[in-house]
Amino acid sequence: MGRTLLDAEDFARAISAGTEWLGANKELVNSLNVFPVPDGDTGTNMHLTLLAAVREISKVQGKTLSDIAEAVALGSLMGARGNSGVILSQLLRGFAKGVEGKTTLDVAGLARGLQVAASMAYKAVMKPVEGTMLTVARQAARSAVECKRNNLDMVQAVEKILNDAQDTLEKTPEMLPTLKEAGVVDAGGQGLVFFWEGFVKSIRGEAVFARRDALVAVPQKADSKVAARKAKEEEKRPDLEFRYCTEFLVKGKNLPLDMLRQNLTRFGDCVLVVGTDDVAKVHVHTNHPGQVLEHCIRLGELHEIKIDNMAYQHNEFEEAKSKRDRVVSIDSGDDEQDSRYKSGGAGEAKPKEQKVEKPVGVVAVAVGEGLSEILKSLGADVIVEGGQTMNPSIEELRDAVYQVAAKSVIILPNNGNVILTADKVKEIVSDIETVVIPTKTIPQGVAALVTYNPSVDAESNRRSMEDMISQVSTGEVTYAVRASSVNGFSIDEKDFIGIKDGELCSTGKDRNEVAMSLVSQMVDSDTSLITIYHGKDIRSEDANELAERLADVYPYLEIEVHYGGQPVYYYIISAE
Repeated sequence: MGRTLLDAEDFARAISAGTEWLGANKELVNSLNVFPVPDGDTGTNMHLTLLAAVREISKVQGKTLSDIAEAVALGSLMGARGNSGVILSQLLRGFAKGVEGKTTLDVAGLARGLQVAASMAYKAVMKPVEGTMLTVARQAARSAVECKRNNLDMVQAVEKILNDAQDTLEKTPEMLPTLKEAGVVDAGGQGLVFFWEGFVKSIRGEAVFARRDALVAVPQKADSKVAARKAKEEEKRPDLEFRYCTEFLVKGKNLPLDMLRQNLTRFGDCVLVVGTDDVAKVHVHTNHPGQVLEHCIRLGELHEIKIDNMAYQHNEFEEAKSKRDRVVSIDSGDDEQDSRYKSGGAGEAKPKEQKVEKPVGVVAVAVGEGLSEILKSLGADVIVEGGQTMNPSIEELRDAVYQVAAKSVIILPNNGNVILTADKVKEIVSDIETVVIPTKTIPQGVAALVTYNPSVDAESNRRSMEDMISQVSTGEVTYAVRASSVNGFSIDEKDFIGIKDGELCSTGKDRNEVAMSLVSQMVDSDTSLITIYHGKDIRSEDANELAERLADVYPYLEIEVHYGGQPVYYYIISAE
């Protein structure tokens, strides 16, 4: 007779094995993005989420299988990154609920755990889409029920579940036309299959390690590495031409916003002028704040004047990051401090109590020193490093919320793959009102901050921010990491590609030609401003050349160029 039960040690070993097997194959998962862009991170996100779960297991060794499952659920929640990581954490959370109280696991218990897992994951997504990892998880649960019905032993059951999950994965292109056109299976589903494959290998008693090195720990922030990175960034940082970030409100009647925006360009750069005929928010980097104020006071009354010396802002940014890294997340030496899931709800796991200093603050996600400093200059209190190339975890966002030390905190994810992660922060932070503005791009985050008013409550800010982000169109220029076919475009490896609001809309061999084509599809009759954020691999001369070409084609539009410093994306462009 075959094996019928798994104990706590078996289960913990299988979770670790699944994590290692996914880690060994994560680059393959990363390569399965529908868009063949170089920031594919589904495999990385799922692997880091699981590594956080494995780390949590070490705190409960010697306890029951149910305790192990709870630890996996808690660790994966805190370490969840990106949509795929959050969905995976919900699968593990549901599994823990399904096996609650069990000391061993039989096939019936496995089926129950997988059923609750799939149900909870579906509930976590506002609009579930078939042909994704959700479908693979649901079919795995159905397979487990069949195994129970057919009285299979544990090894037979996990093998059948794996085979059925693989079959479902191979059918995902038939469920999602975008997958079929790109010639790939769903990346999250593939990651789930790799995890389960490692899980099965462990149950069989097979070695799963594809590499000789040990199970990799979640990357820790070492002082020496931070110092080296900071030194490297200092070398790359462009000279600061304009020192003072100046922002304020102008209240008057019939304010000439376009003319004001044009006039302020002679005082500096990074000019932003938005608002209505009665009130305008002004932002400019200048060496003469007094001249800016003197110019604007002729138009109306000035309010909420704020002038910062940006020479010190980068140091403040680094100090804030260092503080965030030191914030106590989960006290590893005190089991009572670790909140667990109770009755299917997420427990709170909060840092040590901090003094509330102000009514409302902002956490923003960004990658690239230029983008970070722009968001900081517009009012963001804490910048969480991440976005296009590395999605931050729930734990990192939670720590940032506490670092702001405010009664209410607004989170700007600035990436579609971070929104679900940010939403989950609300489940584990109950003593601070947390509001997530669904910004999918950096330009939307900038637009939201332009309307930010720290003197009003979070709900009022939410309404104005969400109204503003709907008026922004975002374009991105990067390159293809593989040959593909998307949206009717045939793409060769290393072609430049332009993406407008999440849809691929231009390709070619010349980067600036692709950018020009992209902008032509972004501009409409309501557009008044084009802003170009150029990445770390783009010289300012090249970005300015693009701006000049755009100015020739669109002489009636304002064209601004800012250093973003972002990796992967040569240009991030906004039209508003």
